[in-house]
Amino acid sequence: MGTQQSKSHKSKTYLIREFRTSSDLNDAYECFVSSFYHIQWPIIDEANSQFIKDIILWYHHIGSKTFVAEFEGRVRGVLVGSFRPGLAAAGRALVTITKMLCHMIAGHYQLSALAKKHLFQLFRSFLPYIYLHPHSKAETLLLISHKEYRGGIGRALMDAWIAEVRSNGIQTATVSTDSAMSWDFYERYGYRRVREFDYAAYKYSLPTKNVKGYIYLMDVSPSGR
Repeated sequence: MGTQQSKSHKSKTYLIREFRTSSDLNDAYECFVSSFYHIQWPIIDEANSQFIKDIILWYHHIGSKTFVAEFEGRVRGVLVGSFRPGLAAAGRALVTITKMLCHMIAGHYQLSALAKKHLFQLFRSFLPYIYLHPHSKAETLLLISHKEYRGGIGRALMDAWIAEVRSNGIQTATVSTDSAMSWDFYERYGYRRVREFDYAAYKYSLPTKNVKGYIYLMDVSPSGR
């Protein structure tokens, strides 16, 4: 496990540490729901909660570092960052996704017809993020936090991830998001938008909203920031 550190932001002091699968998953689930309910409600309301927990574990397994922000003994935010995945990370991710597919086929997640359609739309719409993505060795895969604790928690987590990126000698970092999420946080942090495109992932959760996909990049070298 990495060294623990405390970050003070707006009168709150968060303990930034690495994710513990045995004890942090339920809190991480609550952060996911708080962050994404407005766009992911079909797979939150119309599926077993274990489905979202397994998605979080999948991010954790494909990532290189998973940081949490702890406040008053509870995890209030989670960031998963990834360097280019090695064979071990790829193997863990494959095992996780295989188990998830088996659970889906067996009906353990209790996905409704709407949840399945929403999930398919998410996968199909994600393709532009792959072929439009700029070259970078460091990517923020997931950043979630409980709404009641926002106002510094995202910056505390991102500071920990960017410090990790720099310590590995990497010069740039990227993140993918969209206009239905808190994209402006990344601009305030110092990322610049390098890609923008139509994003149809929320056809079922936000049927009347036109959403744009965004890709951000930041120079994290000492001379760049």
